[in-house]
Amino acid sequence: MNLRKLMLAGGAVAALVGAPAQASIIDNPQFQVLGLVIVWGADSATGTTPVVSDFVINSGAGDADDDLIAGDVHAVVTGTLSPTPDAAAQAVSIGEFDAGGNFIASQSSTGVLDASDSFTAFTLTDDTDIFSEGLTQSSSFYVASNTAFAINATATAAPGATNFTLSDIGYDLSVTQTGDDGLAFGDDAQFPHTGGATGGVDASVTDLSQMGTNPIFVGNQRTAATPGTIASQSVRFDAVYTLGGTTGYDLSLGDGNIEANVVYTVFVP
Repeated sequence: MNLRKLMLAGGAVAALVGAPAQASIIDNPQFQVLGLVIVWGADSATGTTPVVSDFVINSGAGDADDDLIAGDVHAVVTGTLSPTPDAAAQAVSIGEFDAGGNFIASQSSTGVLDASDSFTAFTLTDDTDIFSEGLTQSSSFYVASNTAFAINATATAAPGATNFTLSDIGYDLSVTQTGDDGLAFGDDAQFPHTGGATGGVDASVTDLSQMGTNPIFVGNQRTAATPGTIASQSVRFDAVYTLGGTTGYDLSLGDGNIEANVVYTVFVP
């Protein structure tokens, strides 16, 4: 081999040795968080409170929601964590008179005006009526979410109703952002609708007979506003039911009884 060839060969080896090494490292972290709605209140079977009894995730578009907890949430008495008792125990009727001569409550433990009640004579005036604020029941449930959600509601009358119908039970729904009912809630929450306490609520539903056509509530934002716990990121939905509708009970409605079963279904649209 002549000198020229040796020099060329040496140059080639030098070029090969001096080339930097190359390697490809591929890393592909992936995360997915589904739309999540947590509903809590009382356990429908035991009445235990507070209990998370609905844990809804949205697996896809449309109706692809899954509830990961069997059973349903039972409402609680608004302002407490006490489960709403059965209809017989929570029955409300006219009873005790207030200072103006208006009926305001029953004096007996049954919650219904009966023979165990007694009254003293009262002065009749032009303003004396059978009630002051009507026959009203209030109940609530709590919701925490990482996404906007909606609520459907249906109402049915239990067998045995007399004289009264679902249209005789007035209805009002609102949201409380924060409070303490025995367990503090809402410190890290926001209203599930930018409209506030009644934002997203279908105001056209004023009695139970009007339920079922459209969602009773459609939110446009998650309840969780800042980092926190399930309770601190929860808001409270408050339902108020009034016998006699928006005007309340009057003697002209007559006597009777009715028990309504209202079912709320929370879902991610």
